[in-house]
Formats: sequence, C-alpha cells, structure tokens
Amino acid sequence: MTTLQNQIVGKKESVTDELLLLNPHQTPMINLVGFGDPVAQVEHQWFEDEMYADETTASAAAVDTTKITVADGSIFEPKHVVKVGEELLLVKVVNANELTVTRGYAGTTAGVIVDGAKVEFQFVEGVEGADARKARYKSRKRVSNLAQIFDETVSISGTAAATSEYGIDDLYEYEKQKKLLELALQLEKAVINGVKYESADGKVRQTGGIRNFIQTNVFDKADAELTLDALGDAFQAIYEAGGFATGGNYKIIVGAKQKRALSAADKDKISIARQDNGRGQVVDHYLSDFGSAEILLNNNVAPDEVFIIDANRTEIKPLKGREFAHTFLGVKGDYQEGQIVGEFLLEFKQEKAHARIKGLK
Repeated sequence: MTTLQNQIVGKKESVTDELLLLNPHQTPMINLVGFGDPVAQVEHQWFEDEMYADETTASAAAVDTTKITVADGSIFEPKHVVKVGEELLLVKVVNANELTVTRGYAGTTAGVIVDGAKVEFQFVEGVEGADARKARYKSRKRVSNLAQIFDETVSISGTAAATSEYGIDDLYEYEKQKKLLELALQLEKAVINGVKYESADGKVRQTGGIRNFIQTNVFDKADAELTLDALGDAFQAIYEAGGFATGGNYKIIVGAKQKRALSAADKDKISIARQDNGRGQVVDHYLSDFGSAEILLNNNVAPDEVFIIDANRTEIKPLKGREFAHTFLGVKGDYQEGQIVGEFLLEFKQEKAHARIKGLK
C-alpha cells in the first residue's frame, strides 16, 4: 500500500497555499494583502518616521498681547514664523505651550486671536551671515504587534473513515479542508477586529487588528447615512496627514449594508439611458479629489462602519517556521487525528494613512 504524505506521523505539510485558494468571498482581506515575509519574534516591531506637526490651535483668546497659549507648543522653536489668520508672528521664546511672540511680523496687521484659531508654522526666519542653527530631530516612532496562534484539530473515527460518504473520496482530507476554512475565517476576523493582548504569563497572545490600529482618522457619524461627502472628508484627512505622498494603493472595505449605501449614493443625480430591461446601479470604485479607491465587499466588517486602508502599508506576517502547516498525529485508538497550526500577526504601518468611518445608519 502506498503511504501518502499526509499519513506520515509527525511530518509537517505546508497548507498555506491551500488556504489562499479558499473562497475569496469569505476571506477577502487575506486574499487582498496575502502573506508577507516571516518575522523572527512573537512581538514584531517596526519603526515609522514622523514629521513635526506644522499646525496647532490657540487655547485661549489673545488681543494685542505678546504671549499666546497653544494646544501643542512642542512644534515651535525660537525664530519660527507662524501664521494666524492673515497675521504673521515671530516666535521669540517657547515655554511649554506658551509662546512669546512678536506680533504683526513683516508688516502684517495684528488682529484678534480667538480661542481655537489655527496657529500654523510657516518657515524659519533666516538671517544673512548667521551661524548654523541647532539641529532639530524627531525620533522615529516604534510600533509593534503580537503574533497570535491559530490552530484546529482534524479527528476521524474508524467508523467514519470506513463508511462510504457520497461524493467524498477521502473523508480526512475533506475535513482538513473544512478546518482550513475555519482557520482562515479566524485569521480574517483577527486582522480586522483583533485587540492587541498578552496574558501575564505570555502564553496567550492576540494580534491587534485594523480597527484597533486606526486612532487618528476616525469619523463618528452618529447614526447618519453614508455619503460621498463623508468619504471625501476621510480621504482629505488622509491626504493632510501625508498618506498619499508615496502613492498608496487605497481600498474602501465595507460590509453588505454600506456597500448598498455606496451604490445608492447620489443616484438622483445620475441619468443613464437604458435600452434593456435591466435596472440598478453598482459602484465598485470611488473617485475623490485626492485619489481613487476600489470598493471591496467584506462581510466581516461591522454593518455600521467603513475602513479606508492602504494595501501597500498592510501585511499579514507569519512567525518564522510557523506558517500554516498540517501535522498528522496518527491513529489513536479507534480514530485518527491531525493538527493544523499557524502563528500570524498584522503589520499595519502609519495608521494616519488610513481612516475609519463608524456609527453609520
């Protein structure tokens, strides 16, 4: 009798490629980003460069005063020229969030600075013949995520293996494929909904998902309907955060409910002459002033939310040597058993380059 590979006790058989061939409609996120290069540690770290912010807001009203309180004074230094309304100001001293300034710089007119007014960095005052100014350096930001274990067991009784199943030539292989799909769905949900977590003893780890990572560009619509303007606001926020600077591959990830809402958006403004009996409107791309994005249906996304992600900054990575693999554990009494195990994490770079709209009707 020929011994098949999956019947060799203890031998690992890679099943990652099989997992990618599963129904893409059930695991669209995995099929979108695929699997990246393996990582070497259960806590994977990466570093992200971040520019100094170039604007903040006044946190108190100021009229004809040389002292201004702002929400974030860390972005300013002496000799910085800032703009409030149509007035330019020269920063003389920075004391935490209090700026001592010269008002009406370069002949501009000093005006009233209201609470909440935008205070925007313009440039550094340059002086001919001056010494080199002190360099300013912002440390790179360290970001990390944890690898999560995904496992399922295939178990077939002797009776089940011997019983003829209509349309099933190999019951064990059939059950293995079912378990693969279950694991793929678990990984898909973790990539979207996971919360980064590690138990006190370090034995239990969960990978943080997309929802958990996006913190900056979050728009709560408070039970309003999804509109193209709402998408435009999200794309503008990504643009202003520099998300499009490197030419992102943007995707709009929606569930069934919001997919229908997108297809129905602005339908009263669209007129199409039809020569057949078909009716309806389907939208699979969104065009904004800041770029275009494909709309992807994903039933694992909550019905009241929409994700806008850059696929180029999103990757699912296995722990080295822990890609999905099947190990046949052999015959144990009147049954045979095997195990499928994989360990993966989400690498989600520059969360400001992504957005989430929540609370939709």
